[in-house]
Amino acid sequence: MAVSDKRLLRSFMAGILASVMAAGASAQSPESAEDWLRWSQEARSQHSFVAEFIYQHQDHVDTMRIWRSAHPDAGVQERLFSLSGEPREIIRDHEEVTCVLPSAQAVMVDRRHWQAPLDARLPDSLSDHEPHYRGRVIGEDRVAGRPTQRVAILAEDAMRYGYQLWFDQETGLLMRAELVSSEGDVLERVMMLDMELRDGLEPTELMSQLPQEGFKRVTARATPSADDQPIDASSWSVADLPDGFQLHMEREQALPGRDQAARHLLFSDGIATVSIYIEAETPDERMRGALRMGAMNVYTTTMDGYQVVALGEVPSSTVERMATSLQRADSTSNASH
Repeated sequence: MAVSDKRLLRSFMAGILASVMAAGASAQSPESAEDWLRWSQEARSQHSFVAEFIYQHQDHVDTMRIWRSAHPDAGVQERLFSLSGEPREIIRDHEEVTCVLPSAQAVMVDRRHWQAPLDARLPDSLSDHEPHYRGRVIGEDRVAGRPTQRVAILAEDAMRYGYQLWFDQETGLLMRAELVSSEGDVLERVMMLDMELRDGLEPTELMSQLPQEGFKRVTARATPSADDQPIDASSWSVADLPDGFQLHMEREQALPGRDQAARHLLFSDGIATVSIYIEAETPDERMRGALRMGAMNVYTTTMDGYQVVALGEVPSSTVERMATSLQRADSTSNASH
């Protein structure tokens, strides 16, 4: 066999070997909803990109651009900028979240963890939530011109909503997310319009581009104080807490336009969250009843001289049940209907 023939044969065999290896890799690609969630969790910290997406709620659609940098040392850093409506900007790193609001001439800084809308509904897995949610792989689709896998997270009772998720088949990144009622209505949608994968981003791409001269800077308390009680020492509780929900955080929190801080209780079932705000009742602000803002349901009531507001992207019956069964640890009286 001539030397050129041997080289051709080696090249041919290498091509076959590469095809076999690719087929093996494909066979190991995610199959279950749990697999896709796990892969997407890993993908969040592995891929840098620039993208445009829409956020649709009620009859309103916001268009946003996002710059995301994933670095082994610096972690995940993001900048979001509104492309429609009032200019707004959100900048996040591993330490804090900064919101620039030109219409209010304010810069809000908080040390709490925050996730972009495309990630906000992603649990790390479903194994801990199976009594209340179950996953199902629906099939293939396309989002922003890219092949995706559609996965459903179905709620097992009427206390929470379900989700439809579209994962990029190449990277595992979440490309589209929908919040869905038990009747199948889409309450909220976040969807990529385009995405450019990057090896890395320039530092300036992650810096604020909005002028902030003369803006009021409001910084949430970054360190615990005497007002931050351990969860097991909470002075408030929800007597009729829906199955799966647990108290994850309690703290004093300043609210925009309010002179006094409110007590903030955050409950979660691992996917859905409900916030309850408690502050002293004032005669001119006695509010009671339900309100819906897109996927967000709000229920307001009073209890023993306190105004109680429960809100979350859950059914209205859930926030009402939690607000009306709130009670102080030293009292058996519940909030008034």
